[in-house]
Amino acid sequence: MTTTEAPKRAATTLDEAAHEAGGEIADEGRSVTDRARVAVMGAFDRVPDLFGTARNGASQVADHLPDAVERARAGAHETATTMQTMSDPTLRLLAAGSVGLAVGLYLAGARRPITLAAMVPAVIAGSAIATRPSRIRLPSR
Repeated sequence: MTTTEAPKRAATTLDEAAHEAGGEIADEGRSVTDRARVAVMGAFDRVPDLFGTARNGASQVADHLPDAVERARAGAHETATTMQTMSDPTLRLLAAGSVGLAVGLYLAGARRPITLAAMVPAVIAGSAIATRPSRIRLPSR
């Protein structure tokens, strides 16, 4: 839509809203303010429907949220357990590769979120080494 089409389309929308309201405000003798007032009143009539739709969507999300949180928690626990059973050299290699990738992306000018995402495996590997229970501690090779 071009800049010349936008005002025409807005005026057409206001005229349609005025016509739907049953008034004769769309006459050329009326001001743009009157047409805008009718359009705003028509929009206010639709607000309760909008809130009802939002409430239904939020209710559906709330219904599924506990299951999603439980699945995410179980997946994180399984990942941490699996990482803790890996040997120290494997975890160090994973962390070093992740840090190397992140530094390379940073030096290449990649955006910060991408660089930080490349660091995530290093953080996970480091936390797996640091939080490993003593009964799982594996010797370094």
